[in-house]
Amino acid sequence: MPNKYLRYTITILLIFGLILVRKYEDILFYDPFLIYFQKEDYSRFPSINFSQLNISILCRYFINSVLTLLIIRILFWKKMYLKFSVIVLLITLIILLPIYNYQITTKLSSGQLVFFYIRRFLIQPMFFLILIPCFYYQELQNKKAIEN
Repeated sequence: MPNKYLRYTITILLIFGLILVRKYEDILFYDPFLIYFQKEDYSRFPSINFSQLNISILCRYFINSVLTLLIIRILFWKKMYLKFSVIVLLITLIILLPIYNYQITTKLSSGQLVFFYIRRFLIQPMFFLILIPCFYYQELQNKKAIEN
């Protein structure tokens, strides 16, 4: 396990990478829904290049996932956590991407809010925000069990 300060420095740089992906999302990725959700008038559905949108979503999901996995690996240094995270990320992609595509082809038949949150899980590093506290809590529980 490398130096604690080196691990924290690398983690901060990786988090900065996640921030940069978010900051430059409109330049790096094709997403007509960025403008759609900024407006208050949802009556006009944006025209969509379906294949370009899917490639963009997959690229963004991949980048966010790789950065999240690197952060988990560097912070906790346990392969078990990394394997679990990979499985969660893959299952989520397999489940949510078809639902996302269905919502688009039916012009958000289940409503904008459902689509908005499915889209959020695909384009934002939500699992970074979920998995890191879970693993940290697990580490605390392991320490308590060892002490007792």
